[in-house]
Amino acid sequence: MGYEIDQGAFDRLVAVAERWGVQITYDWNKPEGARFIGTFTGRGITLFPKYDSRFALFFTVAHLYGHMVQLTRTTDGMRRSIGFVYRRGTTLAEGEVQCIYDYEVEAAAIGRRLIAELGEVERALDAHYSRMFLADFHYLIDTIEGGRGGPESFERFLRREPVPWRLIQPDPRPLVDLRISPPEEIPITVL
Repeated sequence: MGYEIDQGAFDRLVAVAERWGVQITYDWNKPEGARFIGTFTGRGITLFPKYDSRFALFFTVAHLYGHMVQLTRTTDGMRRSIGFVYRRGTTLAEGEVQCIYDYEVEAAAIGRRLIAELGEVERALDAHYSRMFLADFHYLIDTIEGGRGGPESFERFLRREPVPWRLIQPDPRPLVDLRISPPEEIPITVL
């Protein structure tokens, strides 16, 4: 991947997420299925730290917190987006890709808001968070449309993704304490 963070930066983000009600556990086994380094159910995130970098885990904690927050205020667009994931192997229409993008970029912006709790963020971290988001989004669309998925496929998307000019901005809304407003339990596939 090329960009990495130290263990202290990762630990600080985990502590912030836990303050907002996220329960983080670690699984040192190989994850089953497609390429993923973290999954979530309710308020719990399970990370698979043996199989990816600290920065990828950092991104995953922030992004999955964003999805958890989205599940505290579900919308029709969000439900549509989640439904597209289950239409595996079909070409998505332009509006469907946009719907998924809107849902995913909102989760990334909420995650970026969580990262802002750490204080000032160095530009390189900010840029690579946005780059990782775009690679993850393109990988998701490819996998939904019948791509092979898996770690090698994701690495191909990440390798080709440039650092974007426009970075993901922190969501302006306040963070959500998931102990007070728990996420709705909607089945979601994490690819």
